[in-house]
Parts: sequence; C-alpha cells; structure tokens
Amino acid sequence: MTEITQFFIRLSAFLGREIFAVLRQPMLILTLVLGPFLILLLFGLGFNNQAQPLRTLFVIDDENSELAQNLEETVSTLGPQLIYEGITTDKAKAVEKLLRREIDLIAEVPAHAEELIRNNQPAVITLLHYEIDPMQKDYISVFGEVYINEINRRVLLEATQQGQQESTAVQQSLETTKQTAANLNQALELQDQQRVQQEQQVLERDTDILIQTVGASMGLVNGFNQAMGYEDNSETAAIEDLLNDIDQNSQANSSEIGGTQEVTAEKQRLTQLEGDLDELDTLLQEFQTIDPNILVRPFRSEPKSIVSTELRPSDFFAPAVIALLMQHLAVTFAALSVVTERRAGTMELFRISPISPIETLLSKYLSYLLLAGLLTAVLTIVVVYGLGVPMLGPWSLYVLIMAALIFTSLGIGFVISLVAKTDSQAVQYSMILLLTSVFFSGAFIGLHLLRGPVKIVSWAIPATYGIRLLQDIMLRGYLVNTLLLSGLTAIGVVFFLLAWFMMRRAMAQA
Repeated sequence: MTEITQFFIRLSAFLGREIFAVLRQPMLILTLVLGPFLILLLFGLGFNNQAQPLRTLFVIDDENSELAQNLEETVSTLGPQLIYEGITTDKAKAVEKLLRREIDLIAEVPAHAEELIRNNQPAVITLLHYEIDPMQKDYISVFGEVYINEINRRVLLEATQQGQQESTAVQQSLETTKQTAANLNQALELQDQQRVQQEQQVLERDTDILIQTVGASMGLVNGFNQAMGYEDNSETAAIEDLLNDIDQNSQANSSEIGGTQEVTAEKQRLTQLEGDLDELDTLLQEFQTIDPNILVRPFRSEPKSIVSTELRPSDFFAPAVIALLMQHLAVTFAALSVVTERRAGTMELFRISPISPIETLLSKYLSYLLLAGLLTAVLTIVVVYGLGVPMLGPWSLYVLIMAALIFTSLGIGFVISLVAKTDSQAVQYSMILLLTSVFFSGAFIGLHLLRGPVKIVSWAIPATYGIRLLQDIMLRGYLVNTLLLSGLTAIGVVFFLLAWFMMRRAMAQA
C-alpha cells in the first residue's frame, strides 16, 4: 500500500507541476481558447454566400444589327449576377481583356442564330472563361444555363403572344380552300354555270378566311423573327405575295362565264390559284417541320475554358497546399529559433560576442532560407513529377515566388519567436496563423466569398499572395503579377525590420 500511495503522490506531483506551468501562462490559455473562436467568428461574419456577379462581354459579328440591339436590351435586364460589359466584334481583343482579368466571361453569339434554328440546330452561345477553380467552373455552367433559360423563355413568350391560337387553323383553312378550288375546276369542266357561280362565292369566302388565318400565323413568325433580331423576312414576304395573288385570282373568278374562251381563261386563273395554294402549303410546312425541342430551347450555352491544359480538381489545390505548407514550416522554424536560444542562455553569449543583432538575424534568415528551399524543392518534385501537377510557367519565376514567400514567412516567425516566452506559445501562435491562413487565404474558399472589411485579414497573410502567384505561374502560365509580388515582398521587409528592432532590444535586455 505504501508503494501504491507513493506512486500516486509522485504522479500527482508531476500532474500539478504541468497544470501550474500552464496556468502561469495566461496568454497561452487566452490564445488557445479565444484564438480559434475569434477566427471562426471572424470567418462567420465575413463569409458571403451570394453568387459572384460575372462581368460579361458579348462577341457578335455586327454590333449594329437588330439582334445586337435586342440583345443589349434583354441582357441588361436579366439579373444582378450578369454585369453587362457591352458588345464587340473583335474576339481577339475580348480574349485579351479576359486574360488581363478585366472581364470574367466572353459570350460568343453565333452570327446567324435564326438560320441555325430553322435548320433544326440550336444556336450555341459559347461562354469563354479563364477559371481554374473547379467550383467556379461549375458555377459558370450553372450561370449559363440559368440565363439561357431566361432568354429562351422571353423569346418564346414574345413569339407566342402573336397568333398563338390562330396558327392551329391554318392547315384546315388551306385544305378547305384547295378543295373549293377543285370543286370550281370541276364545275368549269361541266360548264355548269349555276354551280360555277356558287363555287366562286364559296372560293371567295374561303380565300378571305385563309388570308386572315395565315396573316395571324405570320404574326407568330414575325414575332419570332423580331425576338431573334432577324432582319431577313424574305420567306414571310413571299407568303404575303402569295396571299395577294390568291386574293386577286379569287376576285377575278367572280365574273360571269360565257363562252369557251372565257372558260379557258378562268381555268388558267384557277390553275394559277391552285399553284399558289400548293406553294403556300409548302412554305407553311417548313415552319411546321422545325423540331419542337429547338422551338422550346432555341439557345443553349456551352462553357469553354481557354486554359491550355485540362486541369483536375487536385491540380487546382496543389499550389495552395505548397504555399500553406511552406509558410507554416518557415514560420514554425523561425518561431522556435529565438525561444530556443533564450532558453539555452545563448542570448547572453550573443550580447558579449562581437556579432551584432543584424548579423545574428541575417545568419538565421540565410540558414532557414536554405533549409526551407531544400524542403520546397523536394515538395515541388513530388507535386509536379509525382502527382503530375502541370508547371506551365518558367521555373525561374517559380523560384522567385517561393523565395519571397519563405522570406516573408520567416519574418513573421521571428517576430513570433521574439514575442513568445516559451516553446508552447511559439507553436500555438504558429498554429493560429496556419488556421487563419486556411480560412482566409483563398486556399479552399474563394476570396470573392468574403466581405470587404474581412479581406484585410486575407491580404495580411503571405499565403494569400503565394497561392495567387503560384496558381498563375503553374496553372495559367502567367508572368508574375508584379503588384502581388511587390506586396508580398513589402510585407516581408516590414517584418524583417520589426524582427531586427526586436532582436536588438532582446539582446540588449539579455
């Protein structure tokens, strides 16, 4: 029993020591408890789940055409998620704007949309984008479907409002008129004057009904053409000419027939009338043979990326993983550096030695730059040659970006190391920075989903710059964005100067 009691006494002594060691560090407890909570709270306040508006430029052959004018009137009222950037005929300049990220989307409208639909082919509006984020690609596909469905709805609504009910009676009226013309022709063959007069009256009545019915149906066709912005009305004009000829021939047949010569003349007019009716039947059937699916959905969208390489979802997240890992490793290495020196008592040796604070700091910077550079090389080889992630840009720029990222991360790490009192605090501060980077750097959630003020946190994190720069150089083949690289380097210089000042003070106090 004595040994068991002593065992628990020794155990409780170490237990109490560790508990009191933690309690003597109130900043550590505050960081552990409030740090993750504040990060999650800030993320919850800043997260914006609204869909991103897309700046869309339309490419069309003739920007002065009626289709372009109707398109401008229609698109500008579709909804807030589509920011109308105008119409252009120069596709090459539109692509240059897309590459410079001045616009988000190019909507390429086919030149002869109405002709494609008449030939049972959908008018495909190609959506050109330069996105590599798989979620953004899916969003563009849904975006295209939603707005194309709205355009289709408006086209059909405008088309069917004109002559929707009247169009069903066209074929029946045409067949009745043709039958009346055949009856009149038979009466002329029999030279039955009374029957000829009766059939002429019926024919005149039937042609009047036919003209009215076809005229209503032409309202449907003209409405469709107007909604499509189609200027060529040659087919509808031909139908109108036929209707005029039919009207004239039917009226000409109303005179009384006397001799054989008049019968022959009337039969010629009647033959011409029947020919006009057959031609009218042929033209009207052309509209009836269009596939109903094409009529219901005359337009459809087709997203198409101009990125030269087909990217997998894992390819998109690879640069973010590289940036986060190297930032965390550099920050952690530097964060433990001065704390370890202070605990080992070497800070006092540094003070009495001829080495200056700037020399001490630079030596640490160089040593960790070399170590982090070696780890970066190994990680990059595994990602590019092992996992097959593309490297579309030059390697020299990739090295420059990683050097700036590591330099800035080391500066943050040295400041943490000079602030922290113990190893535990340094590690916890590094983990807080990593957690913040995961949520706010755009690694897994796009920065466009964060509200404006919260983005200040994002642009204070080195990984935010590193992710954007690495995605551009690896997945897009971009040259380095000098503004982002300058911003990342400026943050590194600020933390270097701050670490130098704090190192001088720490060595003086030692």
